[in-house]
Amino acid sequence: MGLSVQRQTILLIWLGGAILALALYVTGPDRFLDACLDFLHWADAAFHALLYNLGAQVANVVRAAAIAVYVVFVVLAFLAARRGLHAAWAVVVVTVVTLLLVWRPSAPYPAPVGRWFTVLVLAAVGAVAMTHRLLGPPPLQRGPWPPFRPPP
Repeated sequence: MGLSVQRQTILLIWLGGAILALALYVTGPDRFLDACLDFLHWADAAFHALLYNLGAQVANVVRAAAIAVYVVFVVLAFLAARRGLHAAWAVVVVTVVTLLLVWRPSAPYPAPVGRWFTVLVLAAVGAVAMTHRLLGPPPLQRGPWPPFRPPP
């Protein structure tokens, strides 16, 4: 039983050989390895530059999202408090942790993106919790404690 080689595979091998011949002709057979290494160096530098630029943009996106989600959390907490739900301590805790993480009044640079990401996650968890409280059933009305029996 012989191995069957498909025609597309053979065609791709011939096409690869033709591309290799063209690359050898353009760069010169003596400089082909140097040209390949130069290309790899250029591709590596371009990739690192892309990551650097994307990193700066991601930092701005994370900071903007953290601030926006924190504001959403505070507004939802105030709505929950007006409805009689517990929200004040959540606002205090999230605000204090946020300030501890990202407030740097005398630093020349903003806080690292990891701290802003932590604030984003914390504010998102708080906003989801406040949303859950607002969409849940209304709080029970509590009467006097301990419950009294009606008079006979």
